Amino acid sequence: MKNNNCQDCQEKSVEGRAYIDKETGLLCVDLTCPNEYPEGRDVLVPYVCTTCGETTWKTKSTTEETE
Repeated sequence: MKNNNCQDCQEKSVEGRAYIDKETGLLCVDLTCPNEYPEGRDVLVPYVCTTCGETTWKTKSTTEETE
């Protein structure tokens, strides 16, 4: 749940990995594992504020060419 008074969301958000829990069927986010992304795909990635828990979803692209 977002804390409207949180000033840390911009600086203290951590990239997570979303997965479906096999026992409960719930969407969960793990903040402790390294993230590897499939080549040639755009991936929706959760960023979680470590202060208030606000989650922001961003797209990471492995299809964009880097110069």
